[in-house]
Parts: sequence; structure tokens; C-alpha cells
Amino acid sequence: MKRGDTMPQNALSVITRIKPAELSALETLLDAIGRQVDYAVQGYDAGGVASETPYISFKDLTTIHFACWVVIRSTADSANPSNVYPDTLVLETNYDGNPEAHLDELIAKGGKALDAIYAHCEGWPAEGTKNPQAAKQYLKSNSVPSAAFYVGCPGQTRDSVYNARAVREELETYLDTAQQQEPFAKLSPEQVRQKLLGYLKGAPTQPQISPETLDAQSRRAKRNIVLAVLIGLPVVLLLLPLLLIWYIVLRIHETRDNNAPLPPPLPVDPRLFGKEDIWVQNHLTTLVEVKPGAFRLYTLKVVLWLIELLAKTVFITGQLGGIPTIHFARWLFMDKNRRLLFFSNYDGSWASYLGDFVDKANYGLTMVWSNTDRFPPTTNLAFGGAQHIEAFKEWSREHNVYAAVWYSAYPQETLRNLKNDVLIRDGITNPALSEAQVADLLQIF
Repeated sequence: MKRGDTMPQNALSVITRIKPAELSALETLLDAIGRQVDYAVQGYDAGGVASETPYISFKDLTTIHFACWVVIRSTADSANPSNVYPDTLVLETNYDGNPEAHLDELIAKGGKALDAIYAHCEGWPAEGTKNPQAAKQYLKSNSVPSAAFYVGCPGQTRDSVYNARAVREELETYLDTAQQQEPFAKLSPEQVRQKLLGYLKGAPTQPQISPETLDAQSRRAKRNIVLAVLIGLPVVLLLLPLLLIWYIVLRIHETRDNNAPLPPPLPVDPRLFGKEDIWVQNHLTTLVEVKPGAFRLYTLKVVLWLIELLAKTVFITGQLGGIPTIHFARWLFMDKNRRLLFFSNYDGSWASYLGDFVDKANYGLTMVWSNTDRFPPTTNLAFGGAQHIEAFKEWSREHNVYAAVWYSAYPQETLRNLKNDVLIRDGITNPALSEAQVADLLQIF
């Protein structure tokens, strides 16, 4: 039994322009790659294009948790129709470690896909991945930082997730077999734990204990909440005159926006429905325009800065504003801050996910999206908005973007199950647990 690697999770977002007249060919290619990825994740060959040599085997990319390619089709700027956003390709990855190593691995093991895909994009080097440094520089130069990035289970690498699941499955198999020979009902929780430890010493999979346990993360989050209050209150008091001016300007904007005539609904991409609810996880891409003017833009940037701060210090126990189903999420700006892109990899259906937004995090998320076009009427930045349930769901569907290629390294693993696997692996091997804590741990099986 050993400690797992200490490795942070990071986000890569690469935004590139698609060459004129290449959109259709690129979408056809991505659909083919997407089918290959779907079949590979399911573990079988479905014939046809899927029987060909795959463009990319994400399983060989040992640090990736989730990845997708999304095409954003050309459209006009609603505030300035003469300004047309170009056809754009976005790559999203959620990975372990540093960006340099991630790009090296992506190019070395996914070169066929990169060459085929980015040949349809402007500026891709003529030699492609045959010149790894040029390909790497292209991806780096087109990468965009996240305005806010959230990790549902920080510190758990892809291999750590696999290890925790394997340990739990082996222990369950052992318990089922051993209890047929010697029922454990008469044993104390600590005696059961000792039997499990004895089994693990010779088990095929050895536990890789988390560098920081979930309990330690929870304690750290509580300390950070206290620090945030102690630091935040004096800052708010110091900035009170400026905040009052900001609030007056906000109410002027909200009154004007809420009195504006309702725009006609946007079309919903029917391809979205073919990619949902295949696994226990789903993927969401939401693209919205930021409301015109510096006031809305900088209000949005401050809100996202706060979310980023809280995601790193407080939301480190598997809940983003109370939502317990998000593995990874990020917001990023594109098109010179005129549009906001949101990626989320989450558990459950789209409807249940939107329901969580409304029930558990509507204030915080309304603070973000109230600064974007077509969002339901909002008051005081955080009220209304997502609380208008049906209007919010319609708004979300209208702004969801189809992802032809989406990959999850563990598509049948909910965040709750992932955390339980980690709790079991780390807890069984923790000698400091009390008898009551061991009993609680055994109840998770």
C-alpha cells in the first residue's frame, strides 16, 4: 500500500477557426470519430466506420478524465449583426498534471486525430504532428484560459479513480466469498476491517492512498469558509460606497433589460438528444452572448473570479454551490469577451441537472448568466433568473451546443460512487479510524 501521486487537475480549451467551406467535411469527420469513441467506450466493435483503425484511443491517454470536440457554427452578433462569428472548433480536456506533458501525450498518442481534424482549421502546420513542436505551439497559441474552473473530486487522478474502483470491487468480491465460509455478522467492525486488510496485502490491486483524504479536504474547506468571512467582511465594508454605486447602475440595467420585448425563441439542435442519457454521465456545452457594455462584462468577470476562488478553496468536497453531480465544469470567454462558453461533465439526465441548478444553486448561477443575453428576468443580480424554471430550461436548450465527440474515462461512475470508492480505499487502510467510523465505512459497501 502506498501513497498516490500528488497531481492537480487542469483544463485545456483550444479554440480554432474552421477554414471556409470546410465545415461540412469537419462535422462528418467528427461524427465518425465520435462513433468510434462511443463504441470503444462500450467495449465492442459495431462494424462499419467503427471497425476501421480508430483515429484516437482516449484510453491510451493516461491522464484524461473527460474530453470533447465541439463545432460552433457561424452566427451573427445579436448586438451588431454586421459582425459575424466564424465557424469555430473547440477542444475541451480535463486532465492530470502539467499542460506541457498533457500536450506531449496528446500529440504522441492522438496525432492521427489531430492531423485529420485540424487540417480543416486555419493555421495548422503543414507537417502536422510529424513536427511535434509546431503542433504543440499551435495548440498552445490557440488555447484559452478558464475564467472559472471546478473539479468535483480534486486530487484524484484518473489512475487513482481506477485504483479506488478496483480496490472496492475486489473487497466486495472477497466479502461475498469469505462470508459464505465464515459469516461476518458476529465480528466487530474492527475485526472485519482487519480481515479486509489481511486480504489486501496479497490482493492483485494494491491501494494507492490519496495524498489528501476527503475528510481532510472537508476540514480544509471549513477553515477556508471562516477565513473567507473574516477577510471578506472588512473588504465589503471598505468598498461599500463603490458597491452602492454599482448596485444603482445594476438596477438601471435590470429595469431596462426586463422591460425589453421578449425575443423570439432560438432553434434547438435536434442532434443533442441523440447524445444524452447513454451513460449515467452526460456532457453539457452552453454558449451565450454577454450583454453589451463594459458594466455587464466586468460584473460577469468579478462573479467568475469569485467562483474560481471558491472552487479552489471552499467547493472542494464534491459540491458546486450545493450541486453534488458535477465532475468538472468551466467557464471561458471567446470572441473578444463577447461570448461565454460553459462546459460541464455531470451525472444524471439533463432535466435532473437543470433541476439541481434551480433547487440548489440558482442564486450563484443566476449571478453568472444574468449578465448574458436572453436569460430570464433577473432582480438584484441573483434573484429570479433560474427560478423561472420553464423559461430557464428553454433558455438552456436554446443555447446548448452539440458535441460530436465526447469521452469519459469512467462513464459508469457517478461522482457519489467515485467518492465512496475513495472513502473505502483510504478508510480501510487508515489505522486512526474509531470503531464507529469503521462501522460507518463498512455501511458504504
